[in-house]
Amino acid sequence: MEDIKRDLVHAETSGAAGSYYQPEPSWAKHVPGGYSPSRCMKLRGRPMIWAIFAISGCAIMFFGYDTAVMSQVNTNNNYLRTIGLAGGSDRDAAGIGGMVSLWFGGFAIGSMMVGYLADNLGRLRTIQLGCIWGALGAALLASAQNITWLAFGRVISGIGCGHLNTVVPIWTSELADAHSRGAFVAVEFTLAMSGSAIVYWMEYACVKTQSESFAWRFPLGFQVVFLIIIFVLLPFYPESPRHLAKIGQVDSAREILGQCRSNSDPVQIEQEMQEIEDALRIEATASAHSYWSMLFTKDKLHTRRRVMLGAGVQIMQKFTGIDFISVYAPTMFSLSGFTGDLPALLAGFNWFGYILALASSIVLADRVGRRKMMLIGCSVMGIVLIIGGILSHETVVASADKKHAYGAGVAAILYIYTFTYGATWLTTCWVYPTEVFPLATRSKGAALSTLAFSLAGGSINEIIPYLIDAIGFWVFIMFALINLAMLVPIYLFYVETANRHLEDLDILLSGDSPFAWRAERQFQEIMMARRADVVVEDGEALEK
Repeated sequence: MEDIKRDLVHAETSGAAGSYYQPEPSWAKHVPGGYSPSRCMKLRGRPMIWAIFAISGCAIMFFGYDTAVMSQVNTNNNYLRTIGLAGGSDRDAAGIGGMVSLWFGGFAIGSMMVGYLADNLGRLRTIQLGCIWGALGAALLASAQNITWLAFGRVISGIGCGHLNTVVPIWTSELADAHSRGAFVAVEFTLAMSGSAIVYWMEYACVKTQSESFAWRFPLGFQVVFLIIIFVLLPFYPESPRHLAKIGQVDSAREILGQCRSNSDPVQIEQEMQEIEDALRIEATASAHSYWSMLFTKDKLHTRRRVMLGAGVQIMQKFTGIDFISVYAPTMFSLSGFTGDLPALLAGFNWFGYILALASSIVLADRVGRRKMMLIGCSVMGIVLIIGGILSHETVVASADKKHAYGAGVAAILYIYTFTYGATWLTTCWVYPTEVFPLATRSKGAALSTLAFSLAGGSINEIIPYLIDAIGFWVFIMFALINLAMLVPIYLFYVETANRHLEDLDILLSGDSPFAWRAERQFQEIMMARRADVVVEDGEALEK
């Protein structure tokens, strides 16, 4: 605590520059693209904000599309015959789940690459490299002729998606105003679910109107459209001002802050610029900088604890149970007792509720706050899933005249659950890891958090088909209990990050106690001491 106070005072009083800047490595100049002051669009204020919304939303829409693209491919007979998994055996079930999980493996690789590339090449060029990986993966998937070919395509596609989904939230969080970071990410993931809805209904239309081969190859290849748009337009966008400040391009960083603030008051811009430089000074000596040191070395900024918070929120969001509804949606709706095309149609309409939920989180994310959103979400989802499990059981044992009534109840529960998750958790779990890490390790921290997302997602998606077959409606109860159990770590350890400058979060998470309420108390003490030091210095300056 005292070390952090001294570092803050030293950062504020020290005007020496240079030692804490980290110029780009010499090899970076050989990678084309990225930011150019002369090429960057000259929009300012809200027009620039909306332009950033558009391109980042397109990138995350690709993530939503790629996440849901296998939902009806998995049940396509031509696809199953092509990859040799049409027998219906346990081996085939494992293979189908494995094809889904391989994407998460690639996603993990892509996210870890971002931790290195985003610091050395900047955010923009890292996004463009992700587009190249994603386009290659889409081409391999659409042309796959056997299971090995498809497996490589799934991994490479996952690398591209992991690349984009790790670096884009970092980029937008570092560009956004403190009071709109949550809204930024909420807009992005509203578009992500729009991408999921697009691919779901595209596949449904293809199944009904086209050949079986076209019905799975075309959706897998169509995702390249998103990537081409991003790759072509991105060079005209601003780089993260925090990255530019880190590599010594302070004037460009200050200009971008002015472009990206709805209130471009020079005094406020200069104050934010000073906070960024202060953070760079502190982090130059107080923060871990490599993956190894982040995980195994104790430092003044408690980076290891931040890794646990960022990775923990990603693991918990997978254990809410959302994948057993989103990825295996038609199967889950069949537990409502419906047959034929109705489970697929109900699953498709569920995406519209998902989109509305995320639209509501645009308003809620910054007003309610991350911590309360997680607590509310787990509480409601836990209760709803218990009710869903009871109704699903009644659907199984009820007489024929009551099955449809109970089945409608199960379908309604699935809709309510999905809406709750979208309104509370989906935005939070992606914005939180971009906020809790210091600038020096933000890209690597977000990468480790995304790695945790990938490992948890891959594991969950591999076992869900077996769980549904083995325990049926009890899958509702299992995830309900997990949601309620997660209330404990959220309440104990997760601090509120909404409506605070990223640099203030360095102070909030610098205290010795891991408990949220003690961190808040220590933060207030540090800020009061900081203000007192400033008042004393101002008084001494006036006397002189």
